[in-house]
Amino acid sequence: MSSVISTDPGIDQLAQIAVKTAKELIDESTPNLKRYDKASRKRFTRLFVDPKAISVTVSLTDEVMRIASAKDAVRILRKSAKDATVAGFGLFNTAGLKLIALLSKLLPKPVIFAVNTQVKLLSKGIILPAESKQLSRQIKRRAKKGIKLNINVLGEAVLGDHEASERFDRVMQMMARPEVDYVSVKLSSVASQIIALDREGTLDRVSEKLRQIYRQSIATGTFVNLDMEEFRDLRLTVDAFKMVLSEGEFKNLYAGLVLQAYLPESHEVFAELVDWSINRNNQSGGVIKIRLVKGANLAMEKAEAELHGWVAAPYQSKADVDASYSRLLDTALRQENAKAVRIGVASHNLFHIAFALEIAKTRKVMEQLDLEMLEGMANPEALAIAKRELPILLYAPVTRGDDFASAVAYLVRRLDENTAVENYLRSSFEIGSNPAKFTEQSQRFLTSATYRHEISTKSIRHKNLKFEVKDRFENAPNADLTSDLFVTKLARQIDTVLNQKVMEIPIVIDGKQIFDRTQIEGNDPSDNAKVWYEYSVAKEGDIEAAVKVAKNSYSDWNLKGSAARAEVLKEFGQIAHDEMEETIAIMARDAGKTVAEADPEVSEAIDFANYYALSAISLDLETQSSPVGVVVVVPPWNFPYAIPTGGICAALAAGNSVIFKSAPETVATSWQLVNQLWRAGVPKDVLQFVSTEDNEIGESLITHQDVNAVILTGGYNTALLFSSWKNELNLLAETSGKNAMILTACCDIDVAVKDLVQSAFGHAGQKCSAASLAIVEKSIYENPNFKKQLIDAVTSLQVGAGYNLSTTVGPIIKTAESNLQQALTRLDEGEEWLIEPKQLDDAGLLWAPGVKTGVKAGSWSHLNEWFGPVLAIMVAPDLKTAITWQNATDFGLTAGIQSLDPDECQEWIENVEAGNLYVNRGVTGAIVNRQPFGGWKKSSVGATAKAGGANYVATLRNWNQMKHFLPMKEAANKMLKSTISQAIDRSGLEVEQNIQRYRRYKKGFLVRIESGTSKDELDFLSWLKKELGVITRLSSDTLIPGLSNLVVESSEEFAGHAMEFDRVRWLSAEVPPVYELMKNGITCDRRPITSRGDIEISRWFLEQSVSITQHRYGNTNAGPKPKCVGLKF
Repeated sequence: MSSVISTDPGIDQLAQIAVKTAKELIDESTPNLKRYDKASRKRFTRLFVDPKAISVTVSLTDEVMRIASAKDAVRILRKSAKDATVAGFGLFNTAGLKLIALLSKLLPKPVIFAVNTQVKLLSKGIILPAESKQLSRQIKRRAKKGIKLNINVLGEAVLGDHEASERFDRVMQMMARPEVDYVSVKLSSVASQIIALDREGTLDRVSEKLRQIYRQSIATGTFVNLDMEEFRDLRLTVDAFKMVLSEGEFKNLYAGLVLQAYLPESHEVFAELVDWSINRNNQSGGVIKIRLVKGANLAMEKAEAELHGWVAAPYQSKADVDASYSRLLDTALRQENAKAVRIGVASHNLFHIAFALEIAKTRKVMEQLDLEMLEGMANPEALAIAKRELPILLYAPVTRGDDFASAVAYLVRRLDENTAVENYLRSSFEIGSNPAKFTEQSQRFLTSATYRHEISTKSIRHKNLKFEVKDRFENAPNADLTSDLFVTKLARQIDTVLNQKVMEIPIVIDGKQIFDRTQIEGNDPSDNAKVWYEYSVAKEGDIEAAVKVAKNSYSDWNLKGSAARAEVLKEFGQIAHDEMEETIAIMARDAGKTVAEADPEVSEAIDFANYYALSAISLDLETQSSPVGVVVVVPPWNFPYAIPTGGICAALAAGNSVIFKSAPETVATSWQLVNQLWRAGVPKDVLQFVSTEDNEIGESLITHQDVNAVILTGGYNTALLFSSWKNELNLLAETSGKNAMILTACCDIDVAVKDLVQSAFGHAGQKCSAASLAIVEKSIYENPNFKKQLIDAVTSLQVGAGYNLSTTVGPIIKTAESNLQQALTRLDEGEEWLIEPKQLDDAGLLWAPGVKTGVKAGSWSHLNEWFGPVLAIMVAPDLKTAITWQNATDFGLTAGIQSLDPDECQEWIENVEAGNLYVNRGVTGAIVNRQPFGGWKKSSVGATAKAGGANYVATLRNWNQMKHFLPMKEAANKMLKSTISQAIDRSGLEVEQNIQRYRRYKKGFLVRIESGTSKDELDFLSWLKKELGVITRLSSDTLIPGLSNLVVESSEEFAGHAMEFDRVRWLSAEVPPVYELMKNGITCDRRPITSRGDIEISRWFLEQSVSITQHRYGNTNAGPKPKCVGLKF
């Protein structure tokens, strides 16, 4: 990499001269103001006065215009019109908006047509028509005034190959037009499958597109500029640009690209491009152009960074960006660069333009300089520059009349950028007539010119910040796929894992590794189930030995105290982070997980360890509780690292000993995890590693009399099987999910399809949280764009090995059986394949995903989970029906909705029956503390709580039984007031709201009591019912005087009546009919009422996590903001 070019203090005096030049340009631009410009500036100025006006404008542009159904679009129009004020829109526009809002009830279609027409009319100077005749006229009009246009065919990042090809063809067609001689192209809008981690593959794909564009450039004489938006595309764009232009065919082609001043990396990249270009020029005479912009994607950069826990790549302040821009002007406009590199200074800030002019004149490189602005944003200033006979180029976004939606994201970003408090354009409307504004802006410029010598050019995203697990909980960041260090280490670890000889994995009891047992093969699902390790499985005597060791060890572990145990778990978090690349590589081979799916597991595991450690401390466990004892953790294969970490660390934090029974399919990942925990300091008698076959040996471990609890993550049928083995089993299980995403008539189809496809096919659909069902409102389903985008997105998914960096969908873990086989191969009456799944390998593990339509309410596909790469689609007439269908399954794990209407979102939030709700985002990927995970109905079994939430560790302690109701009630009331009644966002994010709240059980509790139930306990139950509205019915095998709502019945009768309720609370010494209840989908909580009111009260309510996207394109002023409220008492 080239060294950053030094600044030149010798031109410092030019800054003051530039202020005078800027004043001249401002004065010269004033007479150029036309009536249209004055009206436009007046509208913008009003937006500054009334903050609500920006939200209304965005709503009209981004929401009303996106919704195809007029009757649904007018609902949002009416809501927006209520917020319109004279201060923000002027008297005429406000009155007009409120009038058409009234008319919209009677004439929805004409009103929406009028709104669309008005928005297009108001943006016509900013967004040009792509149609040939209209665009040609504008190009000619500008040319007469000495202004050229840089045409940008608008389009955001594409969903699939077909859309990419369409946008690519539009660019090629635009270049073929005789009137067009300059275009801008964003690689992410003409090439699909841009995968940050797959650097070589992505570079090959985009370079092939770029070669075709450059051939068209040569054939038509059209200059091509490569746009830059997202930080992750910086290196890709520069590498593709250099690589293709270095080829003989293009060795002297004149072409350009953009660098963004808001990225510190741009300075090093600029130096690299100058060195390369000078060398190229010496060899072939080829010249490049670098267009210098400040950067217009700041909001989205911040949004992405916040969600992933990264440091945002751009400079943190406007002052830094301005200083960076001044530095680039200084280092760019130089004699030594001029022959090989032209510079485009793209800014509306006349001070920076004037600075560039003064530098170019002083250094005698005026021929190197182009001045550039945005079409329609600064017309008077552009004309003033043109009248000075200076080269001026206007960046002109274009779109077809029938594809105006492509322009919406651009308009929203421009609105967000140009209405920012510190933005120059905001001040420019008054700068000629308001001396204070001129002084303010000139001082900002002079500061930037002075500070250019000092502004750091070191990467902000990649600065060497050592990861540390802290005493205050913070979510661990995801791996940064733009980091060279991460990519290099990962590639090395993948290579190591793939070339590893067949390894043997023992069982470990009391620290002793035992290899001389039956060996089971561990397979690579990405490579036709090739064997890559063997693992030992326990025999009957091993179970007895392991349980005995565990029983004898937990007491000393508990006596260490929560704080000491927390230090061990924090150390594990550090080790997990430091060995992240190795763990990802192992998961990729062991479970077939792509890097994109495996990486968040490591972050989640770190979060689990730290969160549970801190939770145990805050709960003050030692004072009123004791450990449960020996805990067996039985994790799933689909999340082979994070989920077992959660169960193990929660049990350890609570002072228990653990026997870790690995999922048979992913023992290599479990072996990696358990060794990390041991190295962190967990004693080997406290944590033992005991793999078993799923036979009588496995059953003996689960049902052992000295095993006090079993933590299971798996199917409901597995939980039922465990319960059938041992009725009294203390089973804490997160089980199945049949999850649906609703797409209402008010959804953004592009966003909805993107989120749906990721939710359905991430990890080949092998997630309990996966959306195997889409419930689509009829108007969306019949919109041709929906099916087109869905088919394109699904058929463009790259199916392959998890460790292949280009793969987006990995293998299924084993040959399809039972429900998955049926889902992949069978259609019920009325169903048809929109996309038929296809087997791609001999072993039957690699499948191209399928989508079936025509799914009917109550059908097999509607109600059953299948855990694989198939999506079923139901078509609903309205939202109410869609919610009914979504709630109709036996499960209630995750649920999603896509809608731009806040009222629809709110109605859905208050009526859907699931533990984790997601609004305008995917339904998978719950994050510790942000979205505690766990479901309702058959998605949860036993006396458990949401994983990654505040109540989970408490479920792994035995709490002292309540003796006195009044002090317990006082603590419970405090908990009710501070937490149970509240909707609390603990995530602290701006771009996503993450609410944790409690809901009531609709059918309530059937409570089994006995004659020995104390008066204090009965008083508590009465208080729950009368004052808190908890539905309860009391049951006993004997009559208890004074209890009017008591039903006297046998245990068998009780099991039958329990179906009328949501849950059973068993407070009797009788043996509860747990298995019989479970067969009917009813969970039985057998814990006594505890003296800790804050612990006890949460057991009577449902936990719910609600995650709501709070931005559009990073703009937090845009998008629906539905309310999500707590419980009322």
